[in-house]
Amino acid sequence: MHEDSGDGTRGSKGKEDDEPAGRDIVPVEGLGGATRLVPRGSILYLQAAGDYVRVVTEDGRFLLRGTLSGIADRWRDLGFDRVHRQFVVNLAHVVEVRPRLNGTATLRTVGDHEVPVARREIGELRRRLGL
Repeated sequence: MHEDSGDGTRGSKGKEDDEPAGRDIVPVEGLGGATRLVPRGSILYLQAAGDYVRVVTEDGRFLLRGTLSGIADRWRDLGFDRVHRQFVVNLAHVVEVRPRLNGTATLRTVGDHEVPVARREIGELRRRLGL
């Protein structure tokens, strides 16, 4: 897996704040400065990373310039759920919910990635997953 440190822009339109809500392709910067077009449905989860958002897919990890809050708000109706202050998960790729003794939980996604769930997000997550 690799992690690219570009801004994920295509001219001035690739920035997450400029991206149309219904767009199915997310442009991120690939290796060597090339723009990689990642299908939104292939994204497992997003993680806050300073002024960027780490985009995690089965094919790799990439950085997209923007805020996790902005993406979470726009992608909520597309099957993405904010489960922690630093994580947004694509619910279509969740394969297991593991409760923890402290009232939190951990999600396991396709590819065996683990994503923490904050205590305050458990109820909404269960509702959205139909549990």
